Amino acid sequence: MYGRAEQADWGEALRRTVRRLREEHPSRSRQRPPGPPPIVPDAALDPDLARPPDQDLHRLLDAVPQAAVLAEPVRDGDGAVLDLAVVIVNEAAVRHPHHPTKVFEQGVAGHGVSLRETYPGLWTEPVAAAVEDVLRTGHAARGLPVRWDGAGPDGSARHRRDRLTVHRLGRRLLLLWTDDRTEEAARAAQRIARVGWAEWTLRDGRLDISPGLAVLLGRTADTETLTIDQMLARVTETARPALYRALDRLLTTGADIDVLTELYGIGRPRKVRLVAEVVRDEDGPVEGMRAVLQDVTELSESQRRLREQQEETERQARRADAEHTVVQRLQDALQPRSATVTGVGVTSAVAYRPAEGRVGGDWFKVRQLPDGRVLLAVGDARGHGLDAVALMSMLRHALAGLAFTGALVESLGGWLNRIACDDSDESTATAIVSRYYPDRHLLRWICAGHPPPVLLRDGRATLLPAEVGPPFGVLPRVAYRATETLVRPGDTVLLYTDGLIERRDQDIDLRLDALRAAVETHAAEPTLQDLVDAVVRDMSGPLSEDDATLLAFRFDR
Repeated sequence: MYGRAEQADWGEALRRTVRRLREEHPSRSRQRPPGPPPIVPDAALDPDLARPPDQDLHRLLDAVPQAAVLAEPVRDGDGAVLDLAVVIVNEAAVRHPHHPTKVFEQGVAGHGVSLRETYPGLWTEPVAAAVEDVLRTGHAARGLPVRWDGAGPDGSARHRRDRLTVHRLGRRLLLLWTDDRTEEAARAAQRIARVGWAEWTLRDGRLDISPGLAVLLGRTADTETLTIDQMLARVTETARPALYRALDRLLTTGADIDVLTELYGIGRPRKVRLVAEVVRDEDGPVEGMRAVLQDVTELSESQRRLREQQEETERQARRADAEHTVVQRLQDALQPRSATVTGVGVTSAVAYRPAEGRVGGDWFKVRQLPDGRVLLAVGDARGHGLDAVALMSMLRHALAGLAFTGALVESLGGWLNRIACDDSDESTATAIVSRYYPDRHLLRWICAGHPPPVLLRDGRATLLPAEVGPPFGVLPRVAYRATETLVRPGDTVLLYTDGLIERRDQDIDLRLDALRAAVETHAAEPTLQDLVDAVVRDMSGPLSEDDATLLAFRFDR
């Protein structure tokens, strides 16, 4: 209801504006002031003034920018036109590269030459019929298609399509050529760009349209004029109020408009960009308007889809940020901030480097057990995000509880593997699980698909040989075998996750060598925490693809 009322209101406002402009701008015939009487030459004083010679007519045709030929009809005994004989060829025709050599003579160029013989393809039945009609009625024939098949000034073959206009001048005919290729190029440009133009005259309400606009409106390309009401009837009902307001503003203020509207055409309504300006003589009154219209339906649809995609991307980014924040807080709550044990002759330190923009599944566990032994473990749950943190939390807390049973590390590894297998097919993790026996200076450990530990002894770093088993969660029934390492006072063992050493563009063996070199370089750091911090700093690149954890423990006695 509201839309219809607004549409009718603005349509009436536009019509009132048009009526007012017409009242303020009467026709030019009523405005033209009386001028001096025309000068009529006195034939008695100079007989040549009564009949201009062909030389003056030649100068007149030279001022015409188009190729022009004045020709004399050649008739048979019955009065039928057989041919046209050249009387005058203007300079534009002489310069035309496709005119035959015969009409390039000096003076009265080509005088008396037969056009039928000179221009093969010119004298067709439509052209002959049009010539007869022009001579009979005096009405010009426009846009006659002609094809030239002949030789140019250099003797080469010429094939060209033009449009011919024929006017009657007394008993003679004036032929004007327009380049058909130029018109075809203009039509093609409008078709390819889906653009057209229109020019509206205030005085008579005539709306001239281009072929491109005619096609856009669902009419044939040869439609040249419409009424303004026919044009506005093609605007969809929902788009009319805004367009009426814009047109009223254009005619009232004279300011250019650039609006997006919608037109009925071929198929579904089309989105059309309309840019228009008023037509006036300098500061004179408004005489009409001209507009350029472009079909932007596909562009508008692409922009709409792009906006929807951007909005969906922003929603996903907000969800990802929220999830990242939750996961980060959850990981911080679950992961201990230090790895300290006391009273067993072991000093420990840990360093953690998160991945860029992601939360991983790295975890570690350092705990003194009731029997006086020490649990030391590092693991990496598969993937990133909430699933990785959930698996990390499950394995870490399960290990803490199972270790209190006093079971061997082989049994602990088997139980953790069953827990991961029972969770889901995607729940896999690697780990080093070890137990230190202070009274025997013995470290017993298992490796579940994890990088080997590093032993720093007397300033030299080496990789400990490992009995490597599959990661947790891969095979439900696996028997892990333990490796036993005797340690000395002053030895340091470093456990780490693969994020510290793996790089897509480097071999893993080279990265392990780099890790050993970094450990040896910083072996003399004053504290164990300084050592792990320096090693992580050296092994980290500008962008961390995965999170990394380095857990070190030094045996003091």
